[in-house]
Amino acid sequence: MSNMAKKAPAAPPAPRLFSDAPALPARVGRYEIVELLGVGGMAEVFKARSSGPGGFERTVVIKRIHPVSNEDPHFVQMFIAEAKILGMLHHPNVVQAYDFGEADGSLFLVLEYVDGPSLSRAMQILRSTGRPFPVAIAAHFAHEVCRALDYVHNLADSDGQPLGVVHRDVTPSNIVLTSSGSLKLLDFGVARYADAANDPEHQTVKGKVAYLAPEALRGLEIDGRVDLFALGVVLYEMLTLTELFSSSDNLATLHKVLEMEIPAPSRMRPGVPAALDAIVMKALERDPKDRYASAADMARDLGAFVVGSGVRAEQVSELVAGLLAEWARVRSSMSAAEMLVTTPAGLEGAVTTTDLGLRLRMSRLWRFLFRRRDRRPR
Repeated sequence: MSNMAKKAPAAPPAPRLFSDAPALPARVGRYEIVELLGVGGMAEVFKARSSGPGGFERTVVIKRIHPVSNEDPHFVQMFIAEAKILGMLHHPNVVQAYDFGEADGSLFLVLEYVDGPSLSRAMQILRSTGRPFPVAIAAHFAHEVCRALDYVHNLADSDGQPLGVVHRDVTPSNIVLTSSGSLKLLDFGVARYADAANDPEHQTVKGKVAYLAPEALRGLEIDGRVDLFALGVVLYEMLTLTELFSSSDNLATLHKVLEMEIPAPSRMRPGVPAALDAIVMKALERDPKDRYASAADMARDLGAFVVGSGVRAEQVSELVAGLLAEWARVRSSMSAAEMLVTTPAGLEGAVTTTDLGLRLRMSRLWRFLFRRRDRRPR
């Protein structure tokens, strides 16, 4: 036998996003990995391909628990809870879950691929190019999110029992545009639902501080109205292209959410109609009793405004097409390292008060606020 035996052919290299990108897994389960979309603290997200007989092919998104996070039972349970909720959701404005499984010791979710930028990125593009967000289209997008929230809040199980789902993370990074001009609400990773209402972990404050309603920050009982407050913040930021409550640290942000005088959007952007001002300010009422009672109520007012504005579907599509082209240009100039720190929608971590430092700072602020309130003359 010859010493020059033929070597087995080398396995093809794993696909890469850019030349300086880390190697990717060739597959996750039965799904072929196309590229890495981003890496968060607890999960990684891939663009992937599902194929079948007869040339069937579908582009999907794989959200997989990061190997380090597999050792965290709390995060694993949150991931499973997200999968359960997404498996029950079927709405044109909510991202669809196709599959849930385990491969190589890690759980993964298979999600609908949405081909546009997140609302957060869309606003960044508009800021960088000096263009305003068209008022009527901002209202249209908020109306679409309201429709999604109305569906989510009224979700029932197979026996007709309400599930009491509250998203708790309605932010620009979790609203993604499609090339057709619609949008999808995604990332139910910190959502609360009735089955988990007695779980102490689900009773902790979760979400991004700049979008959390005051009652959530104070650890009080919450319902779907916290999502409407968050949507009010999102709509405000679309109209003004400014951050309403965000500050350099969570303590300052929390103080703004609880105490800051909120100027009407028209004070920041003259030309915002009074009717839209009123919708935004009602959604941002700090007392939930003064806020919209339901997503359907808010959708009704936004729908009337959108119809009255005369916005056309082609105007929405033209805006999204321009944003897609600009985002493609920005992406093409990014290195792999820059792409990985620019995490996609659904990966930005929600701040929770399980962080000890934040809990201590928040408790000091609460003591200050409540002490000052108690000292007011009666």
